[in-house]
Amino acid sequence: MQINRRQFTFMAGLATGGLFLPRLAFSADGKEFRVAQPWEFNSLNPHESGYVFERAGVIEHLAITEPNGQIVPAVAESWSANADATEWRFVIRKGIKFHDGTDATPEAIREGFEKLMPNLTNLKQAGLTAVSNDEESVVFHLDRSFGPFPAYLIHYASPVLAPGSFDEAGNVTKLIGTGPFRLAEVRFPREAVLTANDDYWGQKPTIRNVLVNTYDNGETRGNVAIAGDAEFVAGVPATAIDRVIAGGNMRIERTLAPWTHMVLINVAKPQFAELATRRALNLAMDRVGIATSIMRNPALTATQYFPSVLPGWHSPDLRPFERDVAAANALLDEAGWERGADGIRAKAGVRFAGTLRTFANRPEFPVIAAALQSQFAEIGFELTISVGEWTAIVEGQRDGSLDLGLSSQNIAAQIDPIGTVNLDFASDEPSGSATGATGWRNDEFRANVVSYLSEASEDRKAELRHAIATTLHEELPVLPVCWYEQVSGISNDVEGAVADPLEKRYLIERMTWQAG
Repeated sequence: MQINRRQFTFMAGLATGGLFLPRLAFSADGKEFRVAQPWEFNSLNPHESGYVFERAGVIEHLAITEPNGQIVPAVAESWSANADATEWRFVIRKGIKFHDGTDATPEAIREGFEKLMPNLTNLKQAGLTAVSNDEESVVFHLDRSFGPFPAYLIHYASPVLAPGSFDEAGNVTKLIGTGPFRLAEVRFPREAVLTANDDYWGQKPTIRNVLVNTYDNGETRGNVAIAGDAEFVAGVPATAIDRVIAGGNMRIERTLAPWTHMVLINVAKPQFAELATRRALNLAMDRVGIATSIMRNPALTATQYFPSVLPGWHSPDLRPFERDVAAANALLDEAGWERGADGIRAKAGVRFAGTLRTFANRPEFPVIAAALQSQFAEIGFELTISVGEWTAIVEGQRDGSLDLGLSSQNIAAQIDPIGTVNLDFASDEPSGSATGATGWRNDEFRANVVSYLSEASEDRKAELRHAIATTLHEELPVLPVCWYEQVSGISNDVEGAVADPLEKRYLIERMTWQAG
């Protein structure tokens, strides 16, 4: 019996438990560009699912980032700040239209931001208090000096939306943006249909129709790529790379991204409150083995928190994390953690043990967790693994029940990593995204973050970056495991694909169909 591509994908979904049968939809010329991605469409609210619609090119911002990390004009043609950086003025391009055909005037853009403001946590962190406009510009008013404001503004929760996107209560009921693609239809949580925006202010798409499907199971995405059943596959798992290449339908693009896979630690728990125990766990970790055997790339070994793709924050003079089980055991012996008859250490009635919460949306996480379980056992730590939803980590951070979590963070989610650092390590509130510190506080660290946010001198900012990186390296509020590479499958029928290490956009508008 001969099996076609779609039958292969269907059966692979059954086999991996990740079944989702996509709608078979094609434009009149058969040229529908299909995207397979891991992220679901949970709502139209940007603060909940904006990152999905941003990647697809439906929503965008006053400024955007290029793949090289440079912030460039978008809906705004320029911007400037007053002398103390408490007022930021963005001059709006003339002639831009929203997807509903209405004019993207400063007044309309200001109205959209005002309706978004209750959920603009990232901009509130920057001190945003009000938005106003004049005939040419949208003006953001802050209650403090804040130098990296443009970087904070380029966040999926703060897109440019038409007033018609909102109902009377301020809820987003229609996603009317200015991006290169319009949202024609969305079937929550797994499918969206896009059409080209012929009125787009920038490079107009030549690809006319896009179907975005969600496959939250990584192996299913790998099978989609092997079968060539999409034109772009985001998040091809490392275990499928060789098979995708052998399949001959897609080429693989690998790009180091500003993500760090890490073990989150509840420092408030007695077994982790001592720096000696955190250092021991850090020394027990075989990062090279995990990067080589699980991530399939030894270059992804995390030698520190900030990946090398962030040169302004990655500090070459920090001593790289290395495995030393003997040194780890010596630290614990000296700190008074004694082994019991079962090989597990304890001190003052506290067992050296904990439950690690993780999730399977990233298929490597349960495998990494199993590796850590074995490695930590060598120093007398009993690790129990709980695989569920990522929200279980967030809940544990909020109610204090978290022991350990295995999660990942896009450190450049707000372009300048200071945004992530501030939310994850210098705030009294959990970040809300299964990342960052729990129960850890360092007042000198917080003072350095505050200084950086208001600092104008690049030399001084470089000093502060080094101090911030050094504290994270030495205090270990989280244990970096490995860095992350963006692995994408791109159809041989497509030209012009550009990898975005920041993972902000797929840049489908820059792609074209292969000639002939």
